[in-house]
Amino acid sequence: MKIFPVTYSTPIFTSHYEDDGIIGFDDSISQEKRNLIREHYDRWHMPYRSIYNSEHRKSDHELQLITDSWKQYHEIQKIDKDLNIYRGQTLVEKPTKLYYLKNKGVKTIIDLVDYGDTYKEEVNKIGLNYYCYNIYQNWWEKIDFDSKDIKKLVDFIKVIQQDNVYIGCQHGANDTDIAFIINDFFNPQLSGKVKTRIPSNDADFPFKLNMIYDAFTKEQKKALGWTKEFEQKLIKKLISI
Repeated sequence: MKIFPVTYSTPIFTSHYEDDGIIGFDDSISQEKRNLIREHYDRWHMPYRSIYNSEHRKSDHELQLITDSWKQYHEIQKIDKDLNIYRGQTLVEKPTKLYYLKNKGVKTIIDLVDYGDTYKEEVNKIGLNYYCYNIYQNWWEKIDFDSKDIKKLVDFIKVIQQDNVYIGCQHGANDTDIAFIINDFFNPQLSGKVKTRIPSNDADFPFKLNMIYDAFTKEQKKALGWTKEFEQKLIKKLISI
């Protein structure tokens, strides 16, 4: 039996699927898809109340778009042919992929989400180092950057500079982009080598990047290998964003 909504508004998603306006089917296939969405958000320890409270009103088309959106971000990608640095989804409960990275010479797994001790133990068990830099706490929540924040950022960049790292967030997309934007601006080793763009409609990025620059000390700049030429180019980039 098909269940039709009383009212229907066109979803903002775009896809090759055609939406017929049917909320869903009260059968095992539809229920399995909804359970998959709930389990996915639950497994990643991410807030999923909005999905949980609204997924029963979503059409099968919208449910398909949600599950499809996970697929495009999960692949492991090498960011530059001359660097042994990879990005992608956080590899919780994916030991095969962790072994793959180890065989590629990766030594440190950087967790941008902070999945905690369980993930750290999983990474260490395979013989890799674990490092956490929580982007949510260190970027999204920040309206100001103090000396402790800058020290965390400098330490994070130093780990990247060791090369042989894998950087992962929930989907391997937005938060890893932020991590590489930060490195593109403040890490001389990655400047100009990472293909990321600052969202044109997000005023937070120029504001925060300029605050970070102003908070750097001479000692921290020296520790990261800043040269006079690099800083001059950085200032021009900060002015232009």
